[in-house]
Amino acid sequence: MTKLFTRQGNEFTGTVQTNDAGKAVRFVSVACDRCHVINGQRLWVMGTENGRPYSKTGFQCWTCNNTGVRGTRQERLFTEAELARANKTAATRATRKADADLAAREQLETTRAAKDSDFRAACGEFIAKLATLNGEFWDGFRESFLSRAVAPTDRQIALVDAEVAKRAANAASAHIAAVGDKVTLTITVERIVVLQSQIYGTNYITIGRTSEGSVVTYKGRVHLGGTGDTSVVKATVSGHEFYNGVAQTTIQRPKLVEEVLG
Repeated sequence: MTKLFTRQGNEFTGTVQTNDAGKAVRFVSVACDRCHVINGQRLWVMGTENGRPYSKTGFQCWTCNNTGVRGTRQERLFTEAELARANKTAATRATRKADADLAAREQLETTRAAKDSDFRAACGEFIAKLATLNGEFWDGFRESFLSRAVAPTDRQIALVDAEVAKRAANAASAHIAAVGDKVTLTITVERIVVLQSQIYGTNYITIGRTSEGSVVTYKGRVHLGGTGDTSVVKATVSGHEFYNGVAQTTIQRPKLVEEVLG
């Protein structure tokens, strides 16, 4: 008798039947997926709870009539030669699919690389500016921008240009004169904080920049103008400091020589 095998390669020793095409087949039971044995009784399953099936109805399964088998399916049986041909065909199909998938991935990578190259060429100046900006925010901004490969918006360009200009100005900042020296400075206010107190009245924390680009700070009662205002001031240098790597000169007892220029 000719040996027959399942598609998985296991020798079949049961009763052989034939399908409409005259091919050897076997019939395999299909387990019911609507019921389960719960506490020794097969019941219709409502769902799972904590990974276990449960039934709160107590109903028996009408899908399989409580047999646990909802039907049968037909599976081909193969002679040794037929199984070898089927395995060879499957292997060829798998190889072709793998080759096609590889070619598709390579094409996708080529397209992506070309797109990235075009993007970097078109946005080279902006990317170069981003590369000069370090810090957690700018590292994340740069990573997100490069991953999306979309041209920068006007707002992004303005944001980066402002930060580059600010850092260039900060790098040019130098300490002014010596501590105790009296100086006359043209200062543009960049930031001002107003402090109100019932005891001390109104005080100001003013951060400005001289016409030479040096950062000047002042804390006291004298109002040196609002943000963006420029004034000529006489003051005494009271300290030299560094804040986030930027040289800052602290002044005291400032006196406005000229009214706000603009």
